[in-house]
Amino acid sequence: MLYHSDANNATIHGIADLILSIGEPEFFDKLTYLLRTAASFDDYVMLIYHPSKAPTVLCSSFAVDEIAVWDKYLQGAYLLSPFYDYCANQGNEGLVTLDEIAPDDFYHSAYYEEYFRPSQLIDETCFCVQGQNNNVYLLSLGRTETLAKFNQRVLTRLRALYPILSSTVKMHDNQKLPPERDSNMQVKEYIYNFGSGVLTPRENQVMQLLIRGYSSKEAARLLEISYETERVHRKNIYSKLEVSSQHELLAKIFDDLVNLEPASHFPS
Repeated sequence: MLYHSDANNATIHGIADLILSIGEPEFFDKLTYLLRTAASFDDYVMLIYHPSKAPTVLCSSFAVDEIAVWDKYLQGAYLLSPFYDYCANQGNEGLVTLDEIAPDDFYHSAYYEEYFRPSQLIDETCFCVQGQNNNVYLLSLGRTETLAKFNQRVLTRLRALYPILSSTVKMHDNQKLPPERDSNMQVKEYIYNFGSGVLTPRENQVMQLLIRGYSSKEAARLLEISYETERVHRKNIYSKLEVSSQHELLAKIFDDLVNLEPASHFPS
């Protein structure tokens, strides 16, 4: 029989415990246990995104004091994350891997170096669930070099759990009051309008793709301009903003962002 293995029995019991914990404080602990019956992972984070509000961290295995970039991520760098774009901006649901949605030059980008590599993760896959009032639950599972990247067999097991996970998260969300959060619109507008005093509208469009990890070729395709024109825009961006690299540009944006609002306006 299909359910005679220890692994399948653990999954069945994990599902039962998860259902019983809906609306309870231990819900996300039970959810984490269930996911561990289907796949091994080193780190996890569960949070709520919202198109116009700051994120709320529900639970995380990250040692915040050891990953200094985590605070900067929550202060605004998450707005450049492929996962945020996928689930909060585009409204998608389901299980998705970083490889499936990352921009074509993401792994060579300054954003990757500054906000992904310090976590020591070599792979990340996320469940995206749309909740009430535009809340989006992101359940991220990460692997470091102690484990291989998620293979198709593991991803198939995780995808098989998505209907249960989605239904229970939605039920839990319906029973809980939405968390109090500050608006992120000032931060969002700051990033989207950075350099608008000196950049042309087209240069701003190129810059937005640049800082997210799109190559010149892919940015040109998305904007329906020639590769040569995109390269000219990129050169003008660096010159006008007085930076010489993507790393300097990202640093300039987020160094100023820290001083945009008091730190108390952001989640800790």
